Amino acid sequence: MVEKLGLGSWWWVFLILAFLPLLIRFLPGRSKKDEFIYITSLPKILESEPKNKVYMIFGFAYSAWIFLMIALMRPVYHDTPIVIEQPHRDIILALDLSDSMEIMDMLDSEGHALRRIDVVKDQVREFILSRIRTNSNDRIGIILFSDQAHVLSPLTYDKGLLLNLTEEIDPKLASGPLTNISAAINMAISRFEEAGTNKKILILLTDGKNTVEGMTPAQAANNAANHDMKIYTIGFGSDTSTEDFDDDDNLSGGSAEIDENTLQAIAKITHGNYYRARDSKSLHNRYQEINFNETSEESPLSFQPDIELYQFPLLLSLLLSVATGVIVRRTNG
Repeated sequence: MVEKLGLGSWWWVFLILAFLPLLIRFLPGRSKKDEFIYITSLPKILESEPKNKVYMIFGFAYSAWIFLMIALMRPVYHDTPIVIEQPHRDIILALDLSDSMEIMDMLDSEGHALRRIDVVKDQVREFILSRIRTNSNDRIGIILFSDQAHVLSPLTYDKGLLLNLTEEIDPKLASGPLTNISAAINMAISRFEEAGTNKKILILLTDGKNTVEGMTPAQAANNAANHDMKIYTIGFGSDTSTEDFDDDDNLSGGSAEIDENTLQAIAKITHGNYYRARDSKSLHNRYQEINFNETSEESPLSFQPDIELYQFPLLLSLLLSVATGVIVRRTNG
């Protein structure tokens, strides 16, 4: 849509009425007094005034009529379209920060050991970058959870800010050594409700199982389903099962046991999917698969404001009518 001038739906009336005065003026009548329009002052003008003055008076009157017809057509100006970037989806990334996320069972491209959390941070950044590359207008938020859940970033369009905040993710931010999956789900429900969106996606990543008493993850998932929330769950970590400390008191070696049954149940209850990721490459693929599944297909809303212009030709018509009356009055004395 572009800016343009519109003459409304009554243009055909203009074509008919615009030439009506000309027909009345030039069609011959039986006598001067029998013409279709008889103005008492005009015969005197026609007899005693120069033709150029008569033409001027008629031009003023005819112009007033034309502008009146234009005003009746209700011309409008179609202004620049306004695009409303409504969020198609709100996506929250919930990341496990329990102690096991410091286990160094991941490898970089050169074969060096990496902490799980470092691999997760890289893939979260890649997920956000992929939304930037596709010009997604979704909002994204980040929740971190261990014993409790807290918000690293509320839902926001500012994906550059999210990239910067991702750098700050570290298990040192955790509130304890345990894993509270239910708290993460309930926190996401609260944030979605505050945002007021209808399409709510939670991507929950953990390398273990719920170790906090109270509401179970299945109960939290049922609560999420009641709020129309979809949850994708990712079980992350290698298949080894031992945990050792090295000489620097850093966790290395095996993975905490992943409660796949619970993660599958959460996804099923909320009509999402469960994914298993064992290394950086598979985690990347899982995030990108979710990204593909949740790609926005709708076009942003837009509308084009219409500015009414009828008052301008109407004003000109009134001014020309007054001018015609004044000229005729002065001519007749």
